[in-house]
Amino acid sequence: MDLPEVLKTQPLSRPVNQECSTDILQPTTFSQSQAKFIFEKKGILDSNSKLHLSQIVVNSDRPTTDTNSFCPTSTGALGMIRRAYLTVGGREVSDLQECGQWNTWKRHHYSNEYKKGVATPHQAGNDVYVGSASKLPDTNDNQTSKNARGWQPPYGTIGRESSEYGINLTTSTESFNTYGVPVSARTDTTDAPKRLIPYDPSKAPGFLIELGQLCPVLIGLQLPLFAINQEVALHVEFAPDTWGHRFMYNAIDASSSAVNKNSLKSTILEEECFIVMDTLFYPGLMEDIHDQIMTKGGYSIPYDDVITQTNFLKYTVAEGETQRDLQIPLSGKRVKRIVCQKQQDQESVVTALNCGFYNSYALRKGQSYNYRIDSNNVYSLPLKNTALQRTETDEVEGIPMVLNSALYSFNNQSLPTGQIAAPNDFNVTDRDTNSHIQHNDAGTQYWTGLKIENQMGAGHLMGIQPVIYSERSELTQYDPSDAIVPDTTTESQRVVRFFCLYQKVMNIRGGLVEVLD
Repeated sequence: MDLPEVLKTQPLSRPVNQECSTDILQPTTFSQSQAKFIFEKKGILDSNSKLHLSQIVVNSDRPTTDTNSFCPTSTGALGMIRRAYLTVGGREVSDLQECGQWNTWKRHHYSNEYKKGVATPHQAGNDVYVGSASKLPDTNDNQTSKNARGWQPPYGTIGRESSEYGINLTTSTESFNTYGVPVSARTDTTDAPKRLIPYDPSKAPGFLIELGQLCPVLIGLQLPLFAINQEVALHVEFAPDTWGHRFMYNAIDASSSAVNKNSLKSTILEEECFIVMDTLFYPGLMEDIHDQIMTKGGYSIPYDDVITQTNFLKYTVAEGETQRDLQIPLSGKRVKRIVCQKQQDQESVVTALNCGFYNSYALRKGQSYNYRIDSNNVYSLPLKNTALQRTETDEVEGIPMVLNSALYSFNNQSLPTGQIAAPNDFNVTDRDTNSHIQHNDAGTQYWTGLKIENQMGAGHLMGIQPVIYSERSELTQYDPSDAIVPDTTTESQRVVRFFCLYQKVMNIRGGLVEVLD
């Protein structure tokens, strides 16, 4: 039987009587590693309900001084969460691992307007990955001036509304916070700057994360809690409490002292960890839904879930061009999309980034890749051209990534031999954000993807053989004296993740829930 409209997130075709109740749902268990929420068996859970989180960052060297730490720019507050899974009757219904990484990919598809008006105020982060703002152009007609984007403050990209403010010195300690307002432009100097993470719990900003961002099953589905007799629970596992995961460090704290990043530790506030739960009631319709579920055939609800696989690749200069094959076991599953991330997790690289560990770092010489499904190559020739790779990746969500090309890869970006710390070498702004140089973020969002569902939205039924990802690449060796590329270790290894979206079916009948792959 077709799912009734009131269990979908789409607009109703006709007016109906509706009531909405908003409750604060506290966790039944809480620690610095995990939290569990049990939903009340009433009404219909609105998938727009939100998880509220807040954290503080304390410096053990100066515990009563704000560290000026900030949420990673690419993923915002979602960096606090490593894994989230929904259970019904103790059985997993939806499981999203590496939640911060996956939502970095999702946030790249938000429009500028949505980032500025909704995502950034609710979840922090920053729009530096979209456009950029240059420092004040030099008076001389040199390359720095030519690279400057726009000629009126705040020197944002022409035609783009910017929340960024121009700053004259790229090395200034008055760095930009994650809300886009420099410390010097604020009047409430006694408080921590907006969206920066303080040490004082009473001043910590709160962030809202939609349940649909944590549980793919709730994308497009309003869950009928009133007709489920089993326990429905959301389990949240938090990311490590160190820099690069839940937060990124600032080089200068509020006392203008240098920060030792390894002395910083995050604490998630228990009193600020709760779910803002919206429950919907339809007095004229819920009796029929209850009757269908309890005494008749119930409902079969198709939805998409994500399988995450993690691999590790190591590169050496001596190997030259190498071929690597990675197997992704997906036997018997109807797969719709595969997204590939190559995270650079070396500390020497991550310390120079705004996005922390939430990157997908490209190789400087590029790469070619192919997929083999059911013993057949997806592409007749391996995909080597970066523009084609970006086009294929944009097809995955059906919405192009809102991301400039310099942050996507190193191809067609200049790096003059022997030139040290030259501004805008990678066509990225030469100013700082939160004390980090943004042109170090070049090539940090090199996500690739493959869409294999048909025009009707049905996934491909995988055979017994695993999907094989083949990659041919070559390590690049640069002059170690170059300040932009500190040493060859920047390309020596990658954590390679595959996020595979596949179809599942949930059947609600007799008050019980069954899940079929």
